[in-house]
Amino acid sequence: MKINCQRQDFLEGVRVVQNALTSITLPILSHILMTARGERVNLAATNLETTIQAFFPSQVLEEGEICLPGNKLFQILRELPPLGVSLTTEDTKAAIKCEKSLFHLLGLEAAEFPEIPKLEEGKEFTLAREKLKEMIQKTIFAASVDETRQNLNGVHLEIEEKEIKMVATDGRRLAFIRASEPSLELAPVQIIIPLRALQQLLRVMEKGEEVRVGAGKSQIFFRMENVLLISQLIEAKFPDYREVIPKEHRITIMADRNELLAASKRVALLAEEKSRLLKFKLKENLLSISAISPETGYAYEELMVRREGEGDIQIGFNSTYLLDVLKIIDSGEVSLELTDSVSPGLIRPAESKDYIYVIMPIRTEKE
Repeated sequence: MKINCQRQDFLEGVRVVQNALTSITLPILSHILMTARGERVNLAATNLETTIQAFFPSQVLEEGEICLPGNKLFQILRELPPLGVSLTTEDTKAAIKCEKSLFHLLGLEAAEFPEIPKLEEGKEFTLAREKLKEMIQKTIFAASVDETRQNLNGVHLEIEEKEIKMVATDGRRLAFIRASEPSLELAPVQIIIPLRALQQLLRVMEKGEEVRVGAGKSQIFFRMENVLLISQLIEAKFPDYREVIPKEHRITIMADRNELLAASKRVALLAEEKSRLLKFKLKENLLSISAISPETGYAYEELMVRREGEGDIQIGFNSTYLLDVLKIIDSGEVSLELTDSVSPGLIRPAESKDYIYVIMPIRTEKE
């Protein structure tokens, strides 16, 4: 192989695919497969669950392929000046030149690299990049990281009647978002995308207007102009999330999102370390937030809020779960819908029901 290219193109391609590198015992999985054909170079890395490919233009003087250690290749390119780079290979050795810099890098044979998955025929659709990014960011944090609960280790993607829905839950909270796509002409889809694949997708998503998504029986792919991410699906049954979302409530609290977030963060500083309990108490239009820890002390703050429904209420929430959603909601006002102290609470932007977050309460002692 012999190529000439721009260092920035090469570096960006390596940066993208190295998100799929892994350090487990198979040495080949820490390497990037580099293939030069025609007028471009194709880079690929895999952890056997997710494969990421990136493409960049190059002057290909001699076609070929080689596997190079991903982290070392990235470190070398990062330190080179932003000029032209040449790379030549002989067997499993590569020489990288830029100005007066020369690196000899030892690699592995391309034949050792795992077979790159072929794209399955399936249901394909196009989604605006910013919309896809928002849907992932507003659900992914609620997915379980407990590997014994495989069906919760990802985000449930559901498509029906020109609507795309994403749902994630860890059993203690649930995040749901939907988006209408009038141009969508697909048969129903119900799949679970692994958490790690979506985390990688967020890191490699290119600037651009659209992402092409293809869902097959056992895989999903996300295609952008210069990047392709392919992931296996989780073969398990996602719980019936509709049964978890409260259908009725007794009281609605409407608060300024920034004020509620700031107050909750301050009070959470003294929350008990194990439960991270925040107590919410609503009396008329006054919402008090408090936390107590035998080891550190007590914190209390009050907020004036708007409300609907009659009566007072006291309820406890895990501060981490509460702050996670308040950080991600970007509207000016949030709505907290409650029934009693032992039923799940529902949090959403006050002006929309397209994004909802269900949070299980923590039992509190009566004051």
